[in-house]
Amino acid sequence: MWKTGAILALLLLPGCLTLAEQPATVSSCSFEQVWETSLAAVSDMQIQTADKSAGVFETNWLEVVGARQAGILKRDVTKERFKYVVEVTRDGIGTVWSVLQLREEWSPMGVRMRQWQRMQGNHQDTAAVSATIARRLKDKGC
Repeated sequence: MWKTGAILALLLLPGCLTLAEQPATVSSCSFEQVWETSLAAVSDMQIQTADKSAGVFETNWLEVVGARQAGILKRDVTKERFKYVVEVTRDGIGTVWSVLQLREEWSPMGVRMRQWQRMQGNHQDTAAVSATIARRLKDKGC
């Protein structure tokens, strides 16, 4: 259990983001329902780690074509990748969840060429995952 927390801390420290800084959503559903619904909301991505007792899971990186262009010639060679970290916790009569997107970019140009560099996560994507969880829970009646 402490290993997952240590790994999560190492992942989040370089970007200065924590799950505590992410908007949390409260549901009257049970922990089990929110946990399973959260996993289902990202079912199109592979799960890298899942620690149900700690209430945290993380997806594998998913690589996408970057929106930025690299170099003076503005070539479309930049790649991006992202993953989600979801935390589900019990809160009195309900359950709370938060979603964090970790995002990195890679470019063959410049001083840091051929290295993945942390960048700002896409808040719209994060909100969409959280909204999917909320909608699915509402469909279950809570």
